[in-house]
Amino acid sequence: MLTAKNIKKKYGQVEVLKGVDISINNGEIVSIVGSSGAGKSTLLHILGTLDAPDAGEIFLNNVPVHSLKGKKLADFRNHHIGFVFQFHHLLPEFTALENVCIPSWIAGNGKKQTEQQAVQLLETLGLKDRIENKPNQLSGGEQQRVAVARALINKPDIVFADEPTGNLDSVHAKELHELFVHLRNQFKQTFLIVTHNEEMAQMSDRILHMKDGKIVE
Repeated sequence: MLTAKNIKKKYGQVEVLKGVDISINNGEIVSIVGSSGAGKSTLLHILGTLDAPDAGEIFLNNVPVHSLKGKKLADFRNHHIGFVFQFHHLLPEFTALENVCIPSWIAGNGKKQTEQQAVQLLETLGLKDRIENKPNQLSGGEQQRVAVARALINKPDIVFADEPTGNLDSVHAKELHELFVHLRNQFKQTFLIVTHNEEMAQMSDRILHMKDGKIVE
């Protein structure tokens, strides 16, 4: 479903990725672990089209993502890829419902249909009573679940999660682990997760270890 070959990236003289190959199957939860500076987040951002590789190929459902540019790339990202970050990046002036709706509105979907889907997602994620709350009225765990709903609103092929539990306490982190498994089981949602959290890594279908810019066995 997602295949990347020989991904390389340098920042100045620092070689961050040294020819990474990776393959993710549909409906799979895969975690990437490794020490700081191993290249995990750089790889995730490149696979998610937020950054461009210096070399290599990326295919998502047979689409050569590495060859897309400009508006075509932005449209592809919006329709096929979801993101969850350590910091929730919710817009403070909007309600939970509105934050979830924004990617769907950007995709040109109808207001009423989008809001119905967003309500269903928020209810699925246990936020039925928080729909009209703004981010400053939500706990850290609730904000992260809103961010997950936002990532799912366009029914992406894959969700990339960069240290999604890094800003959560152990209770909310465990809830997020269980939520990802539930979403995989219920919707066959595919996840690629960068994490330092051993418990989150262990609940994955596969763990990939990165060291010095490469995936190692």
